[in-house]
Amino acid sequence: MKLWHFLTIFVASVTLAFIAGCGGGGGSSSTPGETAIFLTDDLATGYDHVWIQLYEIEAEFASGSQVIFNSSEGKVIDVRALNNAGNNLFQFLGVVDAPSQPIVNFKFTVDTDLSLMATGATTATTAAFVPSLSVGGGKSRFEIAVPGGINLSAADSVTFDFDLSQWNLSGGQVTPVGVIFNGPAVNNLDNQRGEDVKGTVSGLTGTAPDRSFVLTTSRGTLAVVTNANTAIFNSNGAPSPVLANGETVEVRGKFDPVAGTFVASSVKIEDGPGVSQEPKVKGPVQNVNAGAGTFEVRADYVRGFVPTNLYVPVTTSASTRFYNRFGVVISSTTFFESIAGSQVEVEGTYNGTTLDATKVKLEDGDDNFYPEARGPATSFDPDAGQVVITVQEWEGFAGAAGQSLTIASNGSTQYRNANGDNVTKQAFFAALALGNTVKAEGTFEGSVLVAKRMEIRSSGGGGGGGGNDPHDANGTVSNINAGARSFTVTLVSWVGFDGSFGDQIQVTMNSNATYRDDNGNSLTEGQFFAALQNGGLVEVDGLVTGSSMVGVKAKLDDD
Repeated sequence: MKLWHFLTIFVASVTLAFIAGCGGGGGSSSTPGETAIFLTDDLATGYDHVWIQLYEIEAEFASGSQVIFNSSEGKVIDVRALNNAGNNLFQFLGVVDAPSQPIVNFKFTVDTDLSLMATGATTATTAAFVPSLSVGGGKSRFEIAVPGGINLSAADSVTFDFDLSQWNLSGGQVTPVGVIFNGPAVNNLDNQRGEDVKGTVSGLTGTAPDRSFVLTTSRGTLAVVTNANTAIFNSNGAPSPVLANGETVEVRGKFDPVAGTFVASSVKIEDGPGVSQEPKVKGPVQNVNAGAGTFEVRADYVRGFVPTNLYVPVTTSASTRFYNRFGVVISSTTFFESIAGSQVEVEGTYNGTTLDATKVKLEDGDDNFYPEARGPATSFDPDAGQVVITVQEWEGFAGAAGQSLTIASNGSTQYRNANGDNVTKQAFFAALALGNTVKAEGTFEGSVLVAKRMEIRSSGGGGGGGGNDPHDANGTVSNINAGARSFTVTLVSWVGFDGSFGDQIQVTMNSNATYRDDNGNSLTEGQFFAALQNGGLVEVDGLVTGSSMVGVKAKLDDD
């Protein structure tokens, strides 16, 4: 029978959009003959999801052929999701140097199996491409001929239409048909789905948060730009992420065909060049069980596996790292308090049904978390409500040690003195002196951090050995013993002593110690330990000797 009876006139298409390198709106990432590759779907009903696994696109011309897309692990694509109520959506695949000769044929190498999920269904069914298309190794190859040929170096875009209304399904086997299709342009970034691109950084320029660099990937080079909305974070959760030439990073964003740049929504700095791309799922959540540390993520975007169910079960553990939408480390408790209504991205190990999470990140939602910066004040203006600091530590943005950062305030800014007391703006600036360490969190407006909150902190060495007293340890809590006034802090950040991310500090609070909640309100010792939770975040001031700390101040610090 015709597959459209099965898929209801489902149409999928692949778009190769040419981007000129100079003139005509071309951008900095491209040179003449370079082609950006997208996917899109011209819509059908009957199926909510159609997953294929794409390995290669090869262009043939008179004197030979050239691979214009390659994924050794197989790019998992839900082609049915590339349309929204009849409007084409586009998924970026990469950029390549386009052949200079007219292309007469395109070959698409895909996984032999494709996974289909009917409208309203939650479990997928499997079909396979007909045996005659098999090239061995569980892969199939089909072709789209181009009558008369097409020269990508002279075209604005070319779209390949996998016209499923013409595909035949018989006995669980599919015969595909492809044609040239004139689809809409991809210039509107609102019509693009976010995409992950991994590679090596070079040519880094600009001042945080507005940076630009060249990302060298397995599929070519790509010009990347960051802005105030870009989350920058370390894969291992360490504070103060530093973008640098030679680093391996995973960038999520959208490709701007007009500017010729990849606009980053996040940049994850990997632990090293050998780090592999873990299986990933991204989407909204359901069936959240905070006590068990489990939830399910709708498979709107997947990497590294083809889902068999609409929702992928996720498990978390004590070793799972949790991030807010800015890439700032948060506690598991805060994550589960913020997960409702949010898109979530999960990376980990997939066992065929469940994803065991190593990293979990909130992607949106009003979670009340903001980029943070900390350093000594070099100047301040009480009337303007501004402080300029030399940055020593930062989270959630592309900072750099030693950079000068202006922190501004507005009518909603909260102020705290060195004791952690909530104070007025006037009292804050009256207490502030040059050289005092200021910690601020807020949102960027251009290169200025507009503070949600400013605090005067104890001076310290920005994570190094400054020998200052008191020292400052911030991290996740375990081994709580209220009777002994003790707990363990696994370091996320620290000031005034030699530490490393993940080090464990055994804290014993002094009998005269003071305690506060995250809003700066005073707590009794009993109230503090009653509120303290394993996996929560805490900030402790005291004196560190070796791996032990005598604490004099402690604050719940889940933001």
